[in-house]
Amino acid sequence: MDPKLNNADRYRIAIIGAGPAGLSAARFLQEQGLRPVIFEANDRIGGKSFSILNGDNMNEMGTCYTTRSHTMIKGWMKENDITLKRLGEARFDGQSVYNYVKRGPGVPLPLQVTRFIRKAGALRRAIRDRPDDPDTMREASLSTIDWVRQFNIPKIELAMHRIQTTQGYGYVDEATIGQTVQWCDLQYLLSGVLNDLHMPEQGWTTFWERFARPFDIRLGNAVTGLDRSGPKPVIHTRNSEEVFDAVISTIPMQLFTDIAKASELERRIADSIDWKNYTTTLIASNDWFTGHQVIGYSRASQSSRLRGAILGGRAEVESSDLGGRLYVTGQFSDGLTSDELREILFADAALHGFTITNVVLQKTWQYFPQYRAEAVGSGLFGDLRRVQGHDNTWFSGSTFSHELVSSVVSRSETVVRDMLISLENNALQPA
Repeated sequence: MDPKLNNADRYRIAIIGAGPAGLSAARFLQEQGLRPVIFEANDRIGGKSFSILNGDNMNEMGTCYTTRSHTMIKGWMKENDITLKRLGEARFDGQSVYNYVKRGPGVPLPLQVTRFIRKAGALRRAIRDRPDDPDTMREASLSTIDWVRQFNIPKIELAMHRIQTTQGYGYVDEATIGQTVQWCDLQYLLSGVLNDLHMPEQGWTTFWERFARPFDIRLGNAVTGLDRSGPKPVIHTRNSEEVFDAVISTIPMQLFTDIAKASELERRIADSIDWKNYTTTLIASNDWFTGHQVIGYSRASQSSRLRGAILGGRAEVESSDLGGRLYVTGQFSDGLTSDELREILFADAALHGFTITNVVLQKTWQYFPQYRAEAVGSGLFGDLRRVQGHDNTWFSGSTFSHELVSSVVSRSETVVRDMLISLENNALQPA
């Protein structure tokens, strides 16, 4: 962040949503001398960070890992006495992730990684500097798999099975490369391939609860309306209305358009995104994998035709009360009911040679805002930039960055900086 701005404490800021985007925005505002008000519809904070305690074991049903890119998050965790534990060995199709990726055709892996980083960086800069350039829009609208094949880096295609699809970030044949390069940099790529991932021992939920102690958070206080017709935005809830100088929305754009009289640009962005569903299930089994902590399956990862198939699993501890060794599985679940997901879960378990003794908990998330390829090809990235600051409204959250907490936090930092500069500039204008 920039040095503290002049008279920043005079601004009254509202944040909609107390997930990682909203909470990190509050932290950045606090560092600038402000005390924002956070409105959260639910009775808990943390958004898709959702930890549950079974006996002495913490199970993560949402946010899981920190990567090499989570530098700021790791610092905040240290501040709040959160300790990190490295994830155990991960295997893909029964072998190490590194060996799975290395077996791909073409030139050696280091050369393909170098080519990917160079080409991805060039596209990322083009999206940043020339989002409306026809060549930028055309390239950004390609699927991840088509783009990788265009540059002849097949080992990276295999890497994406693990670091993209099994993580819930879309199928490689559906997600656009313009979206993928926003989060998949060298540090993330190395984290996935080398399994340099960590989990908070006290749980993500505990971290956010400690992190949020200094903030003014209104739990169970859904924003029912946002009136931007006057000189300042007015937040309406069931029991109150309050005037603010600016609003930061971190909720999905589709939800934002339900509470505000949306502009044509805001509606166009909402219509450009297909939110995916991702289901995590805590199961018990006595005959699934042992000796490593994570498994992934290429069968479910390389094509969207197998939607609902088990992408992989993470081993937890054993619980005799819950039926055996515990595992958390992941499934893309668009258009599938809970019963259908369970049917697929049991069928896939039989396919992979293990038995499920108990389904402990199933949690379906609206997860990963997938940009429509046609929207990317028509200027979506330019729209995401142009919408910022409209009617004293700023936007953060996964819609504008990515589901990775590190990406969300980085976006919130940029939004807070740009918003405060805009407010200061407007304050200097003659009346």
